[in-house]
Amino acid sequence: MNRCLPWMVLLFAWAGSAAALVPAAGFELKNYLGAWYEIAAIPGYLQSVCARDTRLEYSDAENGAIASNNHCIRADGTVQEGESRHRPLDPEQPAVLKITSVHFLGIWWYPFGRQSIVIAFDPDYRWMVVGHPSLRYGRILSRKPMLDDADLARAAAALASQRFDLCAFVTTPQTGGRERSARLCELVH
Repeated sequence: MNRCLPWMVLLFAWAGSAAALVPAAGFELKNYLGAWYEIAAIPGYLQSVCARDTRLEYSDAENGAIASNNHCIRADGTVQEGESRHRPLDPEQPAVLKITSVHFLGIWWYPFGRQSIVIAFDPDYRWMVVGHPSLRYGRILSRKPMLDDADLARAAAALASQRFDLCAFVTTPQTGGRERSARLCELVH
């Protein structure tokens, strides 16, 4: 029994952090569709490949899923593109999505994906904030390449209220938006 105790503690600690995010109430999945610009994100794979102009286009896909087409510019000036699928884990909770980029044998493999939760959004869907329960993934997205300071502060406040480290977020350079990367915590006080 004593040998199992450390594993049980780790399991409960992980489960506790996995349940940490509160999905945004009233989120409507149809408003997820369309073009979004990445304003800031916790650097991950996409951010390591992309130097600027990260844009996502969400559209209806097969079996109630949402297709995501990602587009950005690499440091060498070439275009990077990718595709993934998003779908709600529960139709009653559209702000909690499962995302996969694993497409094999004509099937999108959601078991190999990750969870993404919409934790805040503008009432007019001009911006939204998404994150992962681990607090190691998060993004601020906007309908335009620039988010004004007031809206950026609201989005950052939503992240902070869910215990995200604002200094982990880096702004994404966008044509027509911020030209240089900066840590989010340096832009909002």
